[in-house]
Amino acid sequence: MEERQQRRRPREGAYEQEGNASSGRNLSAKGTSKKAPKGKKKKKKKSRARRIIGAFFKFLFALIVILGFAVAGAGLGIVYGILEGTDVLNTSDVLPESYTSLIYDDNGIEIDKLHGEENREYAQLDYISEYIQLAVVSIEDVRFYEHNGIDYKGVARAIVENIKAMDLSQGASTITQQLIKNEVLSNEKTFQRKIKEQYLAISLEQSLEKQLGSKEAAKDYILELYLNTISLSHGLNGVEAASQYYFGKNASDVTLAEAAMIAGITKNPSLYAPDMNAEESRNRQLTVLYSMLTSENITQAEYDAAVEEDVFANLVSGYAIEETGTSTHSYFVEALIAQVATDLVEEKNFTSAQAYNLIYSGGLEIYSTVDMTMQGQLEAAFLNDDLFPESDNTYDVTYLISVMDTESEDSSQSHYERNTTVDSEDDVEAFVESVKAELLDDTHVLVLDNVTVSRSLQAAMVIMDHYTGEIKAIVGGRGEKPGDSVLNRATQSLRQQGSTMKVLASYAPAIDLGLLMPGSIIVDEPYQQGSWKPQNWTLRFDGPSTVREGIYNSMNILAIKAYLMVGAETSYQYLLDFGLTTITEEDKNAATAIGGLHNGVSTLEQTAAYATIANGGVYMEPHYYSVVYDHNGDVLLDNTQPEGTRVLKETTAYLLTDMMEDVITRGTGGKAALSGITVAGKTGTTNDSIDLTFYGYTPYYTAGIWMGYDIPKEITTSSSAHLTIWQTVMNQVHEGLENAALMEKPDGIITQTYCSASGDIPCELCGMDYYGMTTHSDIAAVDSQTLQEVCTVHQTVTICTESGMLVSDTCPENCHMEVVIAMDEGLVNNGGQYDTETRCLSEPSYISDGYIDMDLSQTCDLDHGELETGVPGYSSPLWYIDEDGYIVFMDEDVYSDSTYEDSDVESDSESDPTYYDDAWAYEQLLGFDDEDDSPEDEGSSSGFGIN
Repeated sequence: MEERQQRRRPREGAYEQEGNASSGRNLSAKGTSKKAPKGKKKKKKKSRARRIIGAFFKFLFALIVILGFAVAGAGLGIVYGILEGTDVLNTSDVLPESYTSLIYDDNGIEIDKLHGEENREYAQLDYISEYIQLAVVSIEDVRFYEHNGIDYKGVARAIVENIKAMDLSQGASTITQQLIKNEVLSNEKTFQRKIKEQYLAISLEQSLEKQLGSKEAAKDYILELYLNTISLSHGLNGVEAASQYYFGKNASDVTLAEAAMIAGITKNPSLYAPDMNAEESRNRQLTVLYSMLTSENITQAEYDAAVEEDVFANLVSGYAIEETGTSTHSYFVEALIAQVATDLVEEKNFTSAQAYNLIYSGGLEIYSTVDMTMQGQLEAAFLNDDLFPESDNTYDVTYLISVMDTESEDSSQSHYERNTTVDSEDDVEAFVESVKAELLDDTHVLVLDNVTVSRSLQAAMVIMDHYTGEIKAIVGGRGEKPGDSVLNRATQSLRQQGSTMKVLASYAPAIDLGLLMPGSIIVDEPYQQGSWKPQNWTLRFDGPSTVREGIYNSMNILAIKAYLMVGAETSYQYLLDFGLTTITEEDKNAATAIGGLHNGVSTLEQTAAYATIANGGVYMEPHYYSVVYDHNGDVLLDNTQPEGTRVLKETTAYLLTDMMEDVITRGTGGKAALSGITVAGKTGTTNDSIDLTFYGYTPYYTAGIWMGYDIPKEITTSSSAHLTIWQTVMNQVHEGLENAALMEKPDGIITQTYCSASGDIPCELCGMDYYGMTTHSDIAAVDSQTLQEVCTVHQTVTICTESGMLVSDTCPENCHMEVVIAMDEGLVNNGGQYDTETRCLSEPSYISDGYIDMDLSQTCDLDHGELETGVPGYSSPLWYIDEDGYIVFMDEDVYSDSTYEDSDVESDSESDPTYYDDAWAYEQLLGFDDEDDSPEDEGSSSGFGIN
């Protein structure tokens, strides 16, 4: 329609007819009264009764009036109290003209422009089809251009209808009221909310009329705001987004039939969305069209044509191949726009619609934090297919299809989802057609369908200045950005973060609370919670291990035990303080310690969490702009002096950083090492390698990367490609920068020595541990409480050298060996007797050659028999004497399969003796004292065969 049709006005004489009808009375109905019976007595009694009744009613009326004033006064007081705390809508920045907004980089150089006509979040009224405008007004608020914010006729009608129906289903809210309810107030049906809604509706219209110069201009702007905020199912807000989603066209280009369908959705989005319920959507569309006809907003011919149009044939419902299309703005700029809009709503009391309108059309000057060189390097890396795994270059396809059975009485519908992976975009259509061939025939017809296609392996990366919280570069997907307002995987995709959660959920809180230090010992052993039996990625358990080892070797059991020390509630609070907004109450469980989250976390938020550690424990909210000026040059938003929030002690951040440097130098993150720049960080890999993550920082920047499939599945082609990309980008970013310490050593850092088995203060036995688990030193916070007790787990134990068990009465003395080992605390030697559950804490999972594999839970039960010097057949676990009296060693890989005579007196080194003569061996192993025959160089004092 080229011109807006004349809005319907009341017919001449309509009000007069209405007035006559309301004031007409049937006077003849009264008739003449019958004469009263004769007699004064009766008349007097009747007169007295009348006086009494009259007096009563006068009193009752007076009481009602008094009570009425009291109630009214109280009601006015209540209303005043409600309105006193009600903020009015922000109208001071409403701009009827359209100005181009400019965006600058961190050096003040213009990098982008924003225009009103490209705003997919907000469409000005001139870019919205008049059909949509008239459809919404006709069905939602037919007297919209006449009332002052409240439709009193509609209110009266609603009251009557509610009385008839004996409920409160009729609300009579105007478009202005609905706008306020959607954007400012809650949907709760309360008296207080309704009072606020009506007050704000009137004040908004008055304010806009004064500012914009006319009632019609104010109404147009309110309608514009409303059309950009209404909910239209599938998370769509506003008619522009709905037009794009349902019909693949701009809101300015929809037909009358399409406009009526869109306008009908808002009453009940889940019921009337055309791709969810075709029959109900069609009925609602016809209702809207009829309303437009009866309100004379369309002609009969337009109505008839719209009724005949097959709108469902035009549905596209989000069909798109993601990698096609053109992009006007970068991932950074779109993230910037979203943050500015959010801040305008939260800080300036704008509605969301007003905010986007101002951003695109308000002539703002937005000074961003982006480093364009850095942004270009990041984008170039994500365009370089050589940095990504080569073998999987496929596309994931999800096809949703609804089919109607035309032979069923109720025309029932069935809904199907089909998924596949294809090699090219050309194969997508073939897959869609194959599904249609399977499900459609003469009696089963297509209602609607929706295809989502994404490149198989995706990634996202964020670089930020951890000292200020400024985002310097961001990319939300691999390859060319397929268009504007597309999925930004860095900010919008919530993914499992794997082992990168260990530092945040377990070790950071435990160290900050003084429960653990880098040198603290946690026993790595099988763990079970119900049916959950987590494993280490190495598929082994290493016994007593340090927290430092737990981080650089990414040990699951250690992280879980640290989490349990902290407690679920405390860990949860730390995660919130780290800025993780998407964790839930369901995440209060031990699986969180190793990255098992209910929803997941975005790459942006996880990067900011690690930036908190890099910044000495102070969280800086990530932001994309420093300052925003309005069209007049006044400051609108200011981020030039952001305030941080302390999450961790400075000593905690230093200790974590020192340990995460080991992740790069000797742990799982070696491929992220940079040339000449120190890096600390943590790798993350989820079960079946579905998500690959790495978050690391340098003296200058913190950067995080995620790699995976949009539809989660195992990454079989590479487990370290994300590290290669991170390293490639960050090497370029740091080119020409000097290396420096990641963090200055704060006061309160000391060095502590621990028993390597118990983690306690070492005792005199700790240094003599048989398996070498003696003592170690590491840095710690001076205020930690980790070293309180002296080690009690190291003890001297006598074992049988033949069985590796505790000696029994039948073990000859020449089989006895005293060793110092670490046993479970509390399981002490009691007169030579040990608890049956006693185990050796210091025994490694793999017993090196030359060491005895001990079993301290049992006493030796071997039948040793008669032992005589040199008796052939005598043996030990390491050697035996053959029939000729020669010593033969059992381990042929380390020693030799040769036998040795008395003349074989030689040694490779003092620390690793290999060959000794029989006499010396007899002396050492059998307890003989034959000094004449023992060699001059007896080698290691630790005993024969012990390395």
